[in-house]
Amino acid sequence: TGPSSIDYKRIGILTDNSGLYERLSIYDNLLLFCDLYDCKKERIDEVLAQVNLLDDKKTLVKKLSKGMKQRVTLARAILHKPDILFLDEPTSALDPVNVQNIHKILKDLNKEGTTIFLTTHNMDEAETLCNRIAFLCGGEIVALDTPENLRLQYAKDQIQVVLKDKQKEVVQKDELGAKRISEWMKKGELLSIHSYEPTLGDIFIEVTGRGL
Repeated sequence: TGPSSIDYKRIGILTDNSGLYERLSIYDNLLLFCDLYDCKKERIDEVLAQVNLLDDKKTLVKKLSKGMKQRVTLARAILHKPDILFLDEPTSALDPVNVQNIHKILKDLNKEGTTIFLTTHNMDEAETLCNRIAFLCGGEIVALDTPENLRLQYAKDQIQVVLKDKQKEVVQKDELGAKRISEWMKKGELLSIHSYEPTLGDIFIEVTGRGL
């Protein structure tokens, strides 16, 4: 399929390069894309309210912080209510409050039928937002499944112990593991014992052989 046959109005994109016009206001940046996407102008205030920038709409982009620019770029990506959304690290440079808000927006969009492709190094974010996860290494998909199935697939016979200094240790359910736990108990260092499931970060490191 050639580029000319792709309906760009069905697609929204957020990349690490914002592509915003620095000398224009937030509102005027979105107005340009309103014209491209044949959106009603009222839609601009709707998306700016979603990303908590409605009160700043007259501010020039060059005066914005990195986090604010990130939110403008997301507002632009969802301006035309795309069917498919490609997002590259959508919450980078955002504070926890705005991260939570963006997560809610993305969950709502997905419930409304938008298909979202999310690229992130934040495993907590991936687990919060994604119903299917692909791990990439060297440009190849090395694991692909739901978060639940990935954890089950890579689960090991292990338990986690918490020591008095708040240090956490993962031990095998074997003779050596039992010996280590016994030693901690004798020294009065053991606070608690828990079942253990690998995190997505643990799984990523195992399947790729490298760190996050």
